[in-house]
Amino acid sequence: MKNPLHDWHSPIVSTYQNTIRQKIIGYDLIYNMMTDILRGHTVINNILVVGAGGGQELLTLGEAFPSSHFTAVDTSTIMRLAADKRLKQLDQALHIEWYEDDVLSLVFHHQYDVATCHLVLHFLKDIEQKKACLQKMAYSLQDGGVLFLSSINADIEDATFQQQLQYWRSSMLQNDISENDWLRFEQSLGSTIYPIKLELLTDLLHEMGFTKVIPYFKSHLVDALVAIKEEGNK
Repeated sequence: MKNPLHDWHSPIVSTYQNTIRQKIIGYDLIYNMMTDILRGHTVINNILVVGAGGGQELLTLGEAFPSSHFTAVDTSTIMRLAADKRLKQLDQALHIEWYEDDVLSLVFHHQYDVATCHLVLHFLKDIEQKKACLQKMAYSLQDGGVLFLSSINADIEDATFQQQLQYWRSSMLQNDISENDWLRFEQSLGSTIYPIKLELLTDLLHEMGFTKVIPYFKSHLVDALVAIKEEGNK
């Protein structure tokens, strides 16, 4: 699952929490709306967070469900340290089991009520890598468990793709992203960021046993989904 083309071990990622909000309009809504949805679930004892570095999921979910047990997975030491720093804002310490490793190499000894994988999948280059990641999370969930997933999704062959990019560029520039930073982001599409069509992502989730896939957020080319695991799918 590791992507050597995207260096999450570089010190520059320490500014990630600031720049990501400038790039993804409504970034915090991805997490706040996830928490709102989960308040309607009766059992939230164990939560798996894939791509936990930076700490946004842990902070948001920890505030809402401080008694839950979290398993946090991220390959980057710098991003984990950033998460540790942010979690000091909480009134009480969370129960977190950290794995600084690739989620595909891990063996979990119990299943989870909830899994999250926000803004990770588009860094996986190949469809088979994306499928393996989705399958790992499906296997890790209890029957009836839910996965929250967000990613950049696009059909780069579609006639509207360039126009969609220009709309996103306008939003980023209004959020104080420089033209040079925009150009770097644009050039990353296909070189370190590998979007797939939303329809294909939905099909992959169904293939992995998620019977219901429900969109709950969209901002330009970023989609957030909640997927419910079919009972009996191990």
